[in-house]
Amino acid sequence: MSVAVIVVVDDDPSSRYLMQTLLKAAGHEVLTAEDGVEALEVARYNAPDLIITDILMPRMDGYQLCREWRADPTLSTLPFVFYTANYAEDDDEKFALSLGADRFLRKPMKPSELIEEIEVLLHESRGTVPAQRPVKEDETRVLKEYNARLVHKLEDQLTELHEINDVLTDMVNGTVRAIAKLTEARDPYTSGHQERVAAIAVAIAARLGHDAKFREGIRIAGLLHDIGKMYVPAEFLTKPRRLTEAEFAIIRMHPQVAHDVLTGIRFPWPVAEFVVQHHERLDGSGYPAGLKGDAITLGGRILAVADVIEAMSSHRPYKTAVGVAAALDEIEGGAGTLYDPDVAAAAIALFEEDKFEIPPASAEPAFASYSK
Repeated sequence: MSVAVIVVVDDDPSSRYLMQTLLKAAGHEVLTAEDGVEALEVARYNAPDLIITDILMPRMDGYQLCREWRADPTLSTLPFVFYTANYAEDDDEKFALSLGADRFLRKPMKPSELIEEIEVLLHESRGTVPAQRPVKEDETRVLKEYNARLVHKLEDQLTELHEINDVLTDMVNGTVRAIAKLTEARDPYTSGHQERVAAIAVAIAARLGHDAKFREGIRIAGLLHDIGKMYVPAEFLTKPRRLTEAEFAIIRMHPQVAHDVLTGIRFPWPVAEFVVQHHERLDGSGYPAGLKGDAITLGGRILAVADVIEAMSSHRPYKTAVGVAAALDEIEGGAGTLYDPDVAAAAIALFEEDKFEIPPASAEPAFASYSK
């Protein structure tokens, strides 16, 4: 067996570790790099006997690394091996060999077969007969083919990522809706409340000119804003009378409970902050923290207005619905003191000018993807 210094290049840590372990077990010394740029630095400093690289990597991919390797007088005669994913096409191998690669191996290989290939190549490179090198290709043609092939590979990867993202999006949709329904199942009188608040909040955000991504954050927060009520005894939520001070004190804890639950979930937006602030008021009279003015996030201010409009428009055991008009009067009267004046104005215009109607509970997606 020929003991050698081998550079392993792969942006995936687990793949690098696996190859490093395998080669070390075969008695070789292994140096690693995350991409082509780092690989060249490592090789020029350590004088290896062979390099094994993946193709798709950040900064400098395997194809460009091969070109740089063959152009470097100190490295050009050293064996160059591609070891890449099994979705590689036959044309990929032809192109890789045209750049000067000695081998084009596809993952996964049996460890014994991989080691055998490397041993043969090391033997060839150290023998009296040097390994054949391809005739230098026309530079312009090679670059054009290289660019086309790289674009194709990246498109394939993006398609795969989009498919994975769609699956994850569906999972989040289902999870968010399940949590919302679980909360409302304890109080039949508020069935659909969170969904209607979400719809109103999204419409207000749109009226204010916010983009689709922000609106999705508001939608998620609206769908989850009352999950802290799972902490509240069900009888408090359905009593056909005003609550006692002690009972109301417990209900006032639901935004903080919701925040504590949601803080541990990595959303693309500050959903937990939006939710915990939906009962805060500009003058500090709200709860749970008594925040004032700009200390309340825009998402919290939008949810506050949407929540008041929906609550006043819907029947509860302890009160009758007063309707949208009365709700808008409340918002207008509290603008600048209780509610954000811009949000209040947008909400009023939404109903009076745009003729917005509060929708019933629906199957509209709760979560949207923004990776596409």
